[in-house]
Amino acid sequence: MSDPPSPELLTIPSKPSAPISHTFLPAINQPSSPQKQLIVFINGLGLPASSWLPGIHILHSTIKSCPPILTYDRYGQGLTTARDPLDTQKLLGHDFIDVARDLQEIVTTIATARLGLQRSDLEEGKLHLLLIGASIGAPIVRLYVQHHPGIAAGIILLDSNIAVDYSAVWPDPDALGFDPNLVVSDDCTLEQYRVERTKVAMMFDLKVKNPEGLDRSNSALLMPHADAPKLMGVNGKGPLLTVVGHDPETFTEMSFMMMGTPRSLSRKLTNPYWARYNEGLTKITDEDKCDGVLIAKSCGHFIQKDDPSVVAKEVGSMIEKLEW
Repeated sequence: MSDPPSPELLTIPSKPSAPISHTFLPAINQPSSPQKQLIVFINGLGLPASSWLPGIHILHSTIKSCPPILTYDRYGQGLTTARDPLDTQKLLGHDFIDVARDLQEIVTTIATARLGLQRSDLEEGKLHLLLIGASIGAPIVRLYVQHHPGIAAGIILLDSNIAVDYSAVWPDPDALGFDPNLVVSDDCTLEQYRVERTKVAMMFDLKVKNPEGLDRSNSALLMPHADAPKLMGVNGKGPLLTVVGHDPETFTEMSFMMMGTPRSLSRKLTNPYWARYNEGLTKITDEDKCDGVLIAKSCGHFIQKDDPSVVAKEVGSMIEKLEW
């Protein structure tokens, strides 16, 4: 495979003064058709668009035919140095809904500039998307498809962010009826638990600021349930869906090494909660469109970084299922 194209800048109609960095990789050995396909990768908070390139390289080296691919950095992220203009107009800055709206404008811009489509073609369903979202990218994908039914043929969610305060995953030690036995282990006293709970809340709770300036404070209201609402894809049916979770033991070790989180807390609290959330996500499409939760062996939260071949394999598998 040759080197990927260099990132370029595009502007969307609603924010013409704020260019967005993106990379468009043309189709490989795709037959000409009035029905167009596009694969779109949506970043989390922690990694930029360039993090997808190793997986895309593996994908291109292992399949004979591939639709065009789009990666991009949101405002204030990666190579997109422009800030979202809404940040000067909204008290808390731009949120998930704003990001989903931007995505629709980006898709429309690429479809008309690169795929030879007209805006009316999109309204008539002549563009089908395969959307891959990692971490925060997963709820962005869900909101996007929820507000734009009929465009998603397939969805891959990689260790979805959970739209609740992290402190809600770890019970409040001062709450009435709290049982210390839930959190105390050989590697964690009750006092240690209080310290660790405060630490993760300061790092991950929804109101915590991030370099991107993305307001997450209302995400629990926007997506209160893992298993709802159901999404509608192309042809009035649910999209194909793959839900991928982190390897629990790898996540446990990484959390201990990087943040000092006692292993018992990851094993007893975080991992079970996340597993239940991922299981719920399998219900947002038709029953026959998802085969359950897959575990990315030896991967922590950043699956596309820890093992790009997992991304390549799942994208390739879905391309095959979609007969693209």
